[in-house]
Amino acid sequence: MKKIWLVSILSYGLLIFGSNANAVTGFSNINNEIFDNAHLKNIKEEGTLSYVYKKEHFVDGSREDTIDLVLTNVRNTGRKDTHIDFFTGKYNRPYQDRENQKANSVVVFFLEYDVRELAKTINSSRPERWHYLQKKVKWQLARGATKNEIEVEYNGTKVPASQYMIRPYINDPKKADFPLYANKYYIFTLSDEIPGAIYQVRTIVPDGDEWQEGDEALIDESVTFVGFTVSE
Repeated sequence: MKKIWLVSILSYGLLIFGSNANAVTGFSNINNEIFDNAHLKNIKEEGTLSYVYKKEHFVDGSREDTIDLVLTNVRNTGRKDTHIDFFTGKYNRPYQDRENQKANSVVVFFLEYDVRELAKTINSSRPERWHYLQKKVKWQLARGATKNEIEVEYNGTKVPASQYMIRPYINDPKKADFPLYANKYYIFTLSDEIPGAIYQVRTIVPDGDEWQEGDEALIDESVTFVGFTVSE
């Protein structure tokens, strides 16, 4: 019964992140790029998108795990049914399977996990707290993000990618409740050249007010594309 309740609560959180950005006036194209694009259209066969999760924490140390998004029932429209294995062992989180999907939901699952973990650190697991944090991320994307055109490595070669960066809490009127995370960065890297289009989702808690690549960070978490394996 407890597991069923947890799945229901987690699924509610996914609805908030995964809702159609076009339904809200003023939401930016960046929301569409991350949450609503047909990321899975370049995959023509059933198989598994594999990602590696890495965490470096100034108190907790290092952790590494895996996330697998299993794609089945490939339709002529390019949509698929999806099942996710989000972490392993004691860290595994139960999520319901999703049918008829066009977007790569690994971003949605990671952000849901991220805001719930953040809510715990500020001593509030009440739904309104993680819901509030959730909305701050999506609202900041609606306002726009810093965008850079970069290259990422796939199959031994460099391919073009777009990288979006936001800081959803930096001007938050409630940031005194979580001062360590007020300067947190969210970085989304996408490329149509890789299966599933999502290359990486990364969050950085800087050791100071600002951060750039190469700087030390208090907390560095990322989910990075590893590869796509066709089902046998």
